[in-house]
Amino acid sequence: MRRAIALAGFTTLLAMIAGSGSVAADSSRTDLKNYQHVFVIMMENTGYNLLIGNPNAPWINSAASTYGLATSYFGVTHPSQPNYIAATAGIQGNDSDVNETLSVPNIVDQLETHGKTWKAYMQSYSLCTNPLAAACGDQLYERKHNPFVTFADVQSSPARMANIVDFSQLNGDLAAGNVPDYVWISPDQCHDMHGRSTAGACNFGNEAGLIATGDAFLSSTVGAIMSSSAWTGNSAIFIMWDESEFTGGGFQGFGDDTGCCDSVAGQGGGHVVTLVISHSNHAPATSAVPYNHYSVLRTIQDGWQMGCLGFTCDTANVPAMSDLTGPKG
Repeated sequence: MRRAIALAGFTTLLAMIAGSGSVAADSSRTDLKNYQHVFVIMMENTGYNLLIGNPNAPWINSAASTYGLATSYFGVTHPSQPNYIAATAGIQGNDSDVNETLSVPNIVDQLETHGKTWKAYMQSYSLCTNPLAAACGDQLYERKHNPFVTFADVQSSPARMANIVDFSQLNGDLAAGNVPDYVWISPDQCHDMHGRSTAGACNFGNEAGLIATGDAFLSSTVGAIMSSSAWTGNSAIFIMWDESEFTGGGFQGFGDDTGCCDSVAGQGGGHVVTLVISHSNHAPATSAVPYNHYSVLRTIQDGWQMGCLGFTCDTANVPAMSDLTGPKG
């Protein structure tokens, strides 16, 4: 399995992490922000070259020229689920989309240890009668796009599970000024550009429509965040695509295994768009530094001085994205 290969040569470090839960990160850095709020939005299965310059994605292309754009950003591997685990635990987990339960340190542990609040907003999650279901609403919600239910210490805690809510609660929380420090957002498969196997507008084959719908979702969601009282101080929004491969086979990025930053050579998740919007840094920025999902996690960890997890501890190969979040405020 790819995970076994990826962990080879890194065994000692991971053993140390497993025993401690969180170890000291690069504490000498002075250029990372102490964020008021962090918003992470994970989109799906669309390559960089398909989005940049695409007329079906006007908001994304406007944001790419207005805010921060990482031009050398990659998924960690294929398929979807290990990329979500990478962004929240610093490791891949299993290389499949099959339901898994991992007893590993994760960002929830770090956030709560450091007094930070969190909530995961999952679109169409309210359609589930079982919070651990693999899929709900005829594939609208997919557990593989919800990394938090994968972690054993989240599954076993009613209080933590209560922080996984339907996306429909976001606007109310924004309006009420009741936004946690860390916000994760997963659109459903009709709004994340993934699509599903059923007929209709969000079928896998409707490439242009899926991109347009995802672009509109981002425009609406980011607009709501940026017009709320939570958009203050050093707050930041990270928008990533999990991998470049599209399961329907119609997208340009299909079969792209490029990667960086502790991904296995030839087994990365492909070249994808990542946007960084910083409240306190208003100048457009472009970075060609190689980044992946480990880098976003490390950027958040370093800003809040929470330590590191898994491959985010490899500071030589997994850089933080300080050039896109802007100087420390």
